[in-house]
Amino acid sequence: MSCQTNRRIITIDILRGITIFAMILCANIGYFSDLPAWMFHAQTPPPTYAFNPDVPGITWVDLVFPFFLFTMGAAFPLAMRKRLENGASRWSVTGSLFRRWLTLTIFAIVLGNAYMIGASTRPDIVKGIFNVVLWGVMFMSLVRLKDEKKCRLVNNAGMFLLIVMAVLGVDYMGLKLSRWSSDIIIMILANVAFFGGLLWMFTKDSIRLRWLVLLFIIAIKALSSYTPQVLDWIPSMGSIGWFFSWGYLQYLIIALAGSIVGDKLLEHSRSGETVSIDRYHIVAGAVALVAMLVQLWGLFTRHILADFIISAVLGLVFVALTFKRRNIVSWMGYFGFTFMLVGIIFDPIDGGITKDHCNLSYMLTTTGMTALTGAFVLALELKWQIKGRGLSGCGQNPMLAYGVTNFVTGPILAMIGIGPWLDAISAGSPFWGVIRGLVYTLLMVAITCFFTKKKLFWRS
Repeated sequence: MSCQTNRRIITIDILRGITIFAMILCANIGYFSDLPAWMFHAQTPPPTYAFNPDVPGITWVDLVFPFFLFTMGAAFPLAMRKRLENGASRWSVTGSLFRRWLTLTIFAIVLGNAYMIGASTRPDIVKGIFNVVLWGVMFMSLVRLKDEKKCRLVNNAGMFLLIVMAVLGVDYMGLKLSRWSSDIIIMILANVAFFGGLLWMFTKDSIRLRWLVLLFIIAIKALSSYTPQVLDWIPSMGSIGWFFSWGYLQYLIIALAGSIVGDKLLEHSRSGETVSIDRYHIVAGAVALVAMLVQLWGLFTRHILADFIISAVLGLVFVALTFKRRNIVSWMGYFGFTFMLVGIIFDPIDGGITKDHCNLSYMLTTTGMTALTGAFVLALELKWQIKGRGLSGCGQNPMLAYGVTNFVTGPILAMIGIGPWLDAISAGSPFWGVIRGLVYTLLMVAITCFFTKKKLFWRS
């Protein structure tokens, strides 16, 4: 993978930044702070926070992963089309996809094992210092620099030091390293990035063909959900389950849908066409955002019929506002409403929408919700050139942002006593529970934006 960065589309960066912000916030709000159930994953509600797959519904927390998958898919054409147009062969781009898969897979395993540092018997200050140093080593391993020679030198030095840290982790910190210990989110992203990238290359010249591939994967997902015995012929992946599972590929539904939006955004960006955004488009963007928020109410409270009717009405309002003013914003809204409404229809078929275990209603509905949020962001960007610098700065550097809290701010705040103090005052207090999450999240934003401004990006 090149150490260079490509021209960016701000809407995708802002959407990804929103995702990162929500991801860190939901992971760090105070548990046992008497916060309502909609502040947590729907299937891990308070007061026990025990996983219960039989609880239907979603919350804003359950949107984090599909938003990230969607923006990953939207970035496929941005990352690969320019390279292909500049003369890179498909084999060369495939090699880049493989290296990206390998990088993310190793990163997932490193993170999964590093999370075990907290269980070490060493003093807290030692564990904190080890975490911060480990993050510095990961920085060296994954950073991209403009100078290709320096980039390779720093990356290779980082990989060597990563091995040193692994030895220290075993011998000094008492860790038991295992390839089976991995960050499942990053592992899924690694596989979706690889196979989604291949499918994008296969269909890059035909959106219709990509729609057919997407519908085929949706059909396979439906078969596996409703008549699983039909797929008994698919071999078990037990021996290689530590880095690949057939279940990972179901998330291609969201990523490939995102890639269609990404191609449309890239086409618009390259056309040089000046899009006229008037008050009707702004109102339509707000309607799209309201429709997305309605889902969080309807699907969580289980008012499915009311949710569908309200969403359909909002969809008609969106069409009425934009039909004679069709452009990239209206297209994105139509795309989002279509997926979302179909997803709501599948809710009763699936026995209720659930993130875990992921069902088709969840895939389709959250894809639509992401696109509708994107339509709102795009309308604001085109009308007022809103850059969302804090959010887009995080969106441009997602892997760096992903690890900052666990390996930098969290350990440092713990070592200086602020972390334990926040834990103590947030116990039983919804206000301080939210403040705790905001403190960690805003520190992540500040650190990530600092490195983004310095043009120091992690491979992702």
